[in-house]
Amino acid sequence: MNVTPPRDYAEWGQLVGAFARHCMDRYGLDEIAQWYYEVWNEPNINFWTGSQQDYWKLYDTSAAALKAVSPRLRVGGPVSAHAEWVADLIAHCSTAGVPLDFISTHIYAQDEWVKYPDRKGSPHKPGMFVPDVVRGVRETVRRSAMPDLEVHLTEWNSLVPLPNGEIAWDNNQSLDEASAAATVCDLATAVDGDCDTFCWWEASDVIGEGGIPQSEFSGTYGLLTPNGLPKSTFNAFRFLNRLRGGRLELRHETLAPGRGLVATAEGHNLQVLLWYRDLSVYGVGTEQPWTGTLEMPWTESAKPVLVQERITAGAGSCYETLQSLGTPQNLSPIERHLLEVHAAPEARVFHPDAGNGRVTHDFRLVPGE
Repeated sequence: MNVTPPRDYAEWGQLVGAFARHCMDRYGLDEIAQWYYEVWNEPNINFWTGSQQDYWKLYDTSAAALKAVSPRLRVGGPVSAHAEWVADLIAHCSTAGVPLDFISTHIYAQDEWVKYPDRKGSPHKPGMFVPDVVRGVRETVRRSAMPDLEVHLTEWNSLVPLPNGEIAWDNNQSLDEASAAATVCDLATAVDGDCDTFCWWEASDVIGEGGIPQSEFSGTYGLLTPNGLPKSTFNAFRFLNRLRGGRLELRHETLAPGRGLVATAEGHNLQVLLWYRDLSVYGVGTEQPWTGTLEMPWTESAKPVLVQERITAGAGSCYETLQSLGTPQNLSPIERHLLEVHAAPEARVFHPDAGNGRVTHDFRLVPGE
């Protein structure tokens, strides 16, 4: 991985232009005009040895090269860690007249411990660091000289420090555990109105930076294990994807930290998603279950059918199953089959009554479900 500034910026511009022309020749302008071209990766930390001014030069050169291929191509940055440099890039581009079509940056929950060691002095409520930062990025854009820029968070995931408090960017079980699913739901719904995309890093545990993991679960960033087993986080996104139609206004009791619910309706279908995020890493929360009753309107003549799915250890999360097997590095066929079965969420079907034009359903969640 080369993290140094170009020796010759003109040659860098030629490389960027050649790449964009290759993409256009292969996929067509109408296709690549829908893409987002980010310039570099996290230049504010150790992925870039130059200064901020060096990055501006890199950005300017890249933007000019892309726009020379077609003004329709979209270019943005600063692709920064910790959601930094956003205001700086906007100020630079607006002053210098450099194209800037969108803001992209990165944020991780674990960044709170980086900025505030042991979270001492953190102004953020437990679990709210990421939503607060994303909201801050949006507000920074709104107050800037380019208030209509799209905001794309192109890296995030469920990373938090290890149980002993150690900050770990790899081999971190918080990426694999069942409880990561509730973190996905909590953060994704919290930032929904403050960014245009919120992109999990990343799809698979097979990544270029760290090589191919030697075991099925290795505390790596993917939604899928090296052999394609879905993690709890993958299943959480499946649940979120089912929230089709308009978001409904809900009446409910005051929710304790970590607890959340959202409902949508599309046609005759009503979807309700509940989660109970484990906030024990923040030193708060309780082991007490969350119990309650859902009351849903039902005006159809047909009898309702209620399908309940749940992500928990051993059902929608096979990481805990692998732990119970002794964490074998090489799976036998029967062990592989067991993990495949336990990777699927629990599913139950109910046929509730619809008296008085409503359906009721009791629920129970423990932290991390």
